[in-house]
Amino acid sequence: MRLLPLCLMLLLAACQLTLPGGGAKAPAAAVSANPILGDAIAVSPLDAPRPEPKPAAPSPVVAPEVASDVASEDAPKDATQTAPVAEPVVRKSPEQIACEKTSGTWAQAGKTGTMLCVRTTRDSGKQCRKGTDCDGLCLARSGTCAPIKPLFGCNEILQDDGRRVTLCID
Repeated sequence: MRLLPLCLMLLLAACQLTLPGGGAKAPAAAVSANPILGDAIAVSPLDAPRPEPKPAAPSPVVAPEVASDVASEDAPKDATQTAPVAEPVVRKSPEQIACEKTSGTWAQAGKTGTMLCVRTTRDSGKQCRKGTDCDGLCLARSGTCAPIKPLFGCNEILQDDGRRVTLCID
């Protein structure tokens, strides 16, 4: 047990001998020999100021016209010219063509996702008291004409005779 304090004292003494001024900060890159261990130890301060980074040189700006001219001169004509990509031909059904001719929108509708023609009504938002007052349906809750037809989902409507019913269209 007596050896441990003695070893610590020797190490502390060795450290004080290697540093000029007995423990004061050594100048940068000072090298001294440890009399106990016999090794050379390089000492450098940890708090040395870092050199300021040099600003990066701005990269040259090349105008797009110049760059494209240079590229076209250096590259062979055959390699730079490519054939236009043909877009796939979408064939429309006769129903879709008829729908679009009458200002309708061909879209998926309902729970099944069936494709059909959805049209805006002429009297969207107009006040109504029965089904015959509207181009589409007369909505019972608001008393106004529906904005589109067909109107999917469950809606309370007013029939042609003015009776209130629930109509569900999937």
